[in-house]
Amino acid sequence: MVVGIGLLVVLVLLSDGRQLLRTAANVEPTLLFLPIALTVLSYAAMSRSYQGIAEAAGCRLGFGEWLRITFVSNTVNYLVTSAGLSGFAVRMYLLSQRGIPSGRAVLISLVQTFLTNFTLLFFVAIGFASLVLRHHLEPVALGVASAGVAFFVALLVYGIVLIYYRRLRRRTLLFLADAAHRVLRRVVPRWTPRRVGLWRFQHNLNEGLEFLFARKDRMVAPAVWITVDWALTITILWSAFRSVHYPIAPGLVVIGFGVGILLSLVSLVPGGLGVMEGSMTAVFVSLSVPLEPAVVAVLIFRLAYYVIPLLVSIVLFHGVMLQAARGVAGSARPISSRV
Repeated sequence: MVVGIGLLVVLVLLSDGRQLLRTAANVEPTLLFLPIALTVLSYAAMSRSYQGIAEAAGCRLGFGEWLRITFVSNTVNYLVTSAGLSGFAVRMYLLSQRGIPSGRAVLISLVQTFLTNFTLLFFVAIGFASLVLRHHLEPVALGVASAGVAFFVALLVYGIVLIYYRRLRRRTLLFLADAAHRVLRRVVPRWTPRRVGLWRFQHNLNEGLEFLFARKDRMVAPAVWITVDWALTITILWSAFRSVHYPIAPGLVVIGFGVGILLSLVSLVPGGLGVMEGSMTAVFVSLSVPLEPAVVAVLIFRLAYYVIPLLVSIVLFHGVMLQAARGVAGSARPISSRV
């Protein structure tokens, strides 16, 4: 948290203080309701995607229950840095408390995570393509953007290939598990999970993908809801720029959003605090957006999409949060003692 707050302070110090205050003062309060409303709709769409996948797996819970689980499990990721695994653990525990077997809980989360990340890559690829086709760039920037298009399109194509070639998919997942273990042993050897655990995880992930591909027709609705979720989330950032009276093209918003979200996921700072804001701002400034509107807009996005849902979870779903914290902590003690 100290590192994240320090990065935010550096970001503010790099700005013109008077211009930053002037930009913040000119924000129309009424326009701030749009990012908040879009956040609520985004979480609702995310909950519907979970509900659709769960129903395909033969597990039925009401939409209100999924909304509570989604709010709590996602906001936990903003407090604990674990690349989303803390929310994954909380979601598993809450589902198990509602009578859903742990294997099905893992399956539901893995399938939703795969569809979410695949859709994010699709949006990022579109953003880079829009930048190349519609904007006049310097030769270096054009080369970087073109390389970005090629990279993300290659990832999407490879993901589609893995759908149809089971052996290649298993080898790819095993290779990624081994590579992750080698990297973690060099970077953070103390907290590196056992190789067997990573193998088990990739095995569960492969089972989740098999489940997904065997029920393609049942996955259409969840995939649509996930697409709506990402579109709403990107629109939150776009509306934040509108609130500071500096509208920018949707393609630019997608690029800055994609880079910020990807870096926040792999950062060691809770919720990507400072990392997401700094990377998003750097991308927007490199695309000729003034620094001060970019900083204020990104901070509005942080407030709407991260802080307010966290407050909602604490105020409205505090009982569920306490239940999840105690349950996950109690489950972790025997594991840590064995390790």
